Amino acid sequence: MSADAGFEVVVGADGGIAPEELARHGVRPGAHLRIVAEVDRPPIRPAYGALRGQLPEVSWEDFEAASRLAVEDVESGPTFPDR
Repeated sequence: MSADAGFEVVVGADGGIAPEELARHGVRPGAHLRIVAEVDRPPIRPAYGALRGQLPEVSWEDFEAASRLAVEDVESGPTFPDR
């Protein structure tokens, strides 16, 4: 069986699983099984719209000023020799 294959079985009152139940899923005697606990996971919120209303208003002048600062920062940085 592939590592991604999964199925559910019911553990009996005695703590065992009927061999017929395992055989029904293709598990042969002597097979090693890995038990994975079922845990409740919090729902995943979609990111779309998560920041709506939380971003500051930016004017065109603010954008141009930030762009000039970014260009100055890059131009004042280190230079590297041509390869």
